[in-house]
Amino acid sequence: MGRPRDLSSRAVRRVRSAARADGADRSGLSALLTVHALHAAGDALVAVALAGTLFFSVPIGEARSRVALYLLLTMLPFALLVPVAGPVLDRFPHGRRNVLALTTGGRGLVTWVMAGATASLGMYPLALAVLVLSRAYGVARSAAVPRVRPEALGLVPANARLNIAAVSAGGVAAALGSGVSALLGSGAVLRLASVVLIVGGVLALRLPEHVDEAPDREAVRPPRLLLSRCVAEVTSPLAAAVALRALAGLLTLFLAFLLRADGAPGLLVALVVAAAALGQLAGTALAARLPAGSERLLAGLALGGPFVACLGAALVGTDPWVIATAGTVGVSVSLSRFALDAALQEHVTGRSLGSAFARAETALQLAWVLGAFVAVVLPTNATLGFALAALLPPLGLLLARQLPLPEPDGSAGRPNWWPGAGRPGGRRRR
Repeated sequence: MGRPRDLSSRAVRRVRSAARADGADRSGLSALLTVHALHAAGDALVAVALAGTLFFSVPIGEARSRVALYLLLTMLPFALLVPVAGPVLDRFPHGRRNVLALTTGGRGLVTWVMAGATASLGMYPLALAVLVLSRAYGVARSAAVPRVRPEALGLVPANARLNIAAVSAGGVAAALGSGVSALLGSGAVLRLASVVLIVGGVLALRLPEHVDEAPDREAVRPPRLLLSRCVAEVTSPLAAAVALRALAGLLTLFLAFLLRADGAPGLLVALVVAAAALGQLAGTALAARLPAGSERLLAGLALGGPFVACLGAALVGTDPWVIATAGTVGVSVSLSRFALDAALQEHVTGRSLGSAFARAETALQLAWVLGAFVAVVLPTNATLGFALAALLPPLGLLLARQLPLPEPDGSAGRPNWWPGAGRPGGRRRR
């Protein structure tokens, strides 16, 4: 008994030491990391509960219709509502901690109500509310990272730490949620998620004061921000992230239907899920080791691997290749997200950062939904599914070459909401 306890204590001390390294405890990054880990754990528990309610509890034909209804009633309206959150956050940057607390704790309250509605259509609007609050939290959290980043740490490594915490906490919570779901049902998983999220909301209120910006009564509302007209340092990572998010949506549901239709053993399903999760962690580790200003390099690296992996899975189709494809896509999605986050945090001013992240989240969410809808209507044919997936990375590369779009007057210069517009310099210090 003593040895496992010593090992657990040692592991906890190492995690705390890593979270506080490079001055993260003094800057507030470690506190934000704790909130983000709890938020990710709540996300994972909600996902486990919804998977049990929408997918595994019904025949595969009915599962397709339920998933399609879920996508239609929750994901698409949510993706259209997200742009509202960005301008609101831009106008109230002095209340960022309150936004983080309300979006996290609010999700906990809605999730508790959802636990009593898993067998009715009332679950779908509640799921919409949970998703809207989740993405509003993501916008506020991304805008808060530059405020808590230690001087010794770049934006990509700072975002990487948050992602490591999220993936680790989400993995543990998903395993726990699966066990609770098997024993007590999806309602119990949702109530557990509610408790976790409410605790995260309370801790968000205790973040350092400098997460909020000082109120500026004389600030002028910035002009409308259009990501398609940003410089290539932003549009290239955006195009890659959109293509890979569509690929992730397609493969997530396509593999779920394919493995279930083929009667795949539980071990194979577990290996596919584990490969995707480990791929995300590997992408995090790789992103953290690349030099500052490498966002476009990250985007290029992210597009190459999935094309080769999906093409190979279409031609070969063996179980090991499918597992490798899941891992490769996990790596690439992680890399593309780091590239996009760092590009926005680096190249967009603070007054427009909320709108920038809201519009980016909208584009990514719509891409995921479109990919998922394709998977719902596709027949469970491995060759067809993976061949179609292999087309998405080249489409992302083509989109990157078409951006940025010129300004309405035909110029390609930086718009007036760009850092340094009207003054010398213009790049924010990393």
